[in-house]
Amino acid sequence: MKILFITDSLGFPRAEPEFVGYDDTYLARLKTRFPDCDFIHQGRGGATIVDLFKHSAYFHKTIAPDLVFVQAGVVDCAPRALSVVEQQVISRLPVIGGLLARAVKRHAPMMRRVRQMTYTPLPVFADYMHRFEELFSPVYWIGILPVSAEYESKLEGMQRSSDAYNAVLRTGRFVDTAGLDPATMIMTDHHHLNAAGHARMADILADTICAYLSARRAPGASPGEPARLRHNAHAN
Repeated sequence: MKILFITDSLGFPRAEPEFVGYDDTYLARLKTRFPDCDFIHQGRGGATIVDLFKHSAYFHKTIAPDLVFVQAGVVDCAPRALSVVEQQVISRLPVIGGLLARAVKRHAPMMRRVRQMTYTPLPVFADYMHRFEELFSPVYWIGILPVSAEYESKLEGMQRSSDAYNAVLRTGRFVDTAGLDPATMIMTDHHHLNAAGHARMADILADTICAYLSARRAPGASPGEPARLRHNAHAN
């Protein structure tokens, strides 16, 4: 059984601001729990849902996964002072580019309030969800992580935007992450999982996989379910 994960940086190990080794990631934990599954991970840090669709192009017609999970949204929904193109233009300007970048940093909170801009508008986000679902079935959408009060104070509007994009994700097969505690399961950068968060995410995803397998085994379900699939429920 093939399970494809397409993720932004939240599916990867990382060295900072807190350390999470590969064996601590939810993908490594799932591989241990489901040894008969072939887990395939494609992703890129800092990617929007549009980036992930393009970045996963090699898989669009070359494999037929039984199950697909997509983790995207936090990059898409975060309030922005500048668009990607504007950032690129400023970074390439000699001398004045540095001055502009410092001015933007100084006035970013005001610019975000006035511009009300994200990297991916909601209609585009919904469109790319549909594109993924036209390619693969079933696709499960991992929810954007909870926004702490501290995160909201540093990035005003993040809670409202996160709620709006999660509402779109909920129109598909939604993996709810609301139970993840920002104080103990999310890094101090407010949007990456720490080791405890990866462990909890592995539990949530394992439950989702088991529920999917149970449904496939039910009378009248579509054929093709493997005769035996081990789930090491107590694996770390």
